[in-house]
Amino acid sequence: MTTDTCHDDSYPPPVQRKAVLFCPECDHESPISGDWETMTVGDERLLVCTDCGSVVDRRSRDRSELVEPA
Repeated sequence: MTTDTCHDDSYPPPVQRKAVLFCPECDHESPISGDWETMTVGDERLLVCTDCGSVVDRRSRDRSELVEPA
């Protein structure tokens, strides 16, 4: 059994989108490097929604970020 396939190269490849975060409380959306407020609490970095104040992302800071410059 033979299956013929056709590939049309006239369409450009899909555009790669940057990661987008969505606020679970108010549905605000922005890229990770967008308009989120960045806060540091202990050894965690928080991204906070600028519209409603909800924490959108919580990450442990890298050890190199915890070392203060000499």
